[in-house]
Amino acid sequence: MRNEIKMLAFAMIATLFSSCLTEDNVALDPEKSVNVVEFKNPSAFVSPYGSKYALYNNAFDLAPEANYPVTVSYSGAHVAPQDITVALGVDTSAVRQYNEEQKAKFDVITADLYHFPATVVIKKGQRTAEVLIKLKTEKFDFVKNYVLPIQIKSVSVGEVSGNFGTILLAVKAKNIYDATYAASGYVYHPTLPRAVNKNKPVVTVSPTTVKVELGDLGGSGYFADLTVNPTTNKVTITPSAGAAGAPYTQFDTALPDPYLPAWANASKANNTYDPATKTFYLRYGYMGANGWRVAEEILVRK
Repeated sequence: MRNEIKMLAFAMIATLFSSCLTEDNVALDPEKSVNVVEFKNPSAFVSPYGSKYALYNNAFDLAPEANYPVTVSYSGAHVAPQDITVALGVDTSAVRQYNEEQKAKFDVITADLYHFPATVVIKKGQRTAEVLIKLKTEKFDFVKNYVLPIQIKSVSVGEVSGNFGTILLAVKAKNIYDATYAASGYVYHPTLPRAVNKNKPVVTVSPTTVKVELGDLGGSGYFADLTVNPTTNKVTITPSAGAAGAPYTQFDTALPDPYLPAWANASKANNTYDPATKTFYLRYGYMGANGWRVAEEILVRK
């Protein structure tokens, strides 16, 4: 009798387990899944893990209008069963929530700085449609950290994705000097002189100013702003906001005492920019506890 009870119990467990597997297989069957309408990733995520909203970065040349194409997707196993009208808008509350959640300081981009259509259509038999965002980058305030919180407000067919129905597009304008540069040169130091040979990002601060690492000291917080006079191509160098070692001094004609040139191109480092070759020639530094620290560098756009 006891054995019969055990066998009955095992049979019941097996039946339940089989039922669960059948339900799971139905749920995993792609033909029975539900498509959702969402934004495809326009670039790699820059938002941290666990953020409610996905944040993406992109930079655009200064222009009356710059194009930012973003894709709306009918995601899942099926193509659109009919034309799907997707209504678009903005959700400013998403930026506020992101700032609170991540202790960030992004600014909602103002309506005069962008335009995109109110609707877009995913055609029957298709999976995607393109939304073309027009950005008026020439009017950007370079002090602002603009974010466009674009949202799928509604769809004529299907469901809006809970994860990617609203995304945050961090948009910046970049000037003509903004790029990655190959840096070669020398850091003069009272106790630790050394060569410099590395790739460096040169990042827009304003229409004529870019930010760059001083020598090889970016990891310690040393950054300089390079302002180019577009008429003379003379470069004026100042510490970036909050930079270590301020103030900075530029040396246009020669190294300060007691230094002598220590590399082949030292004489070219006269704090100018060559627009023909897209090259910066720099010599500047700061006074430390036991003497000058000076970076001589040639930055060549890659």
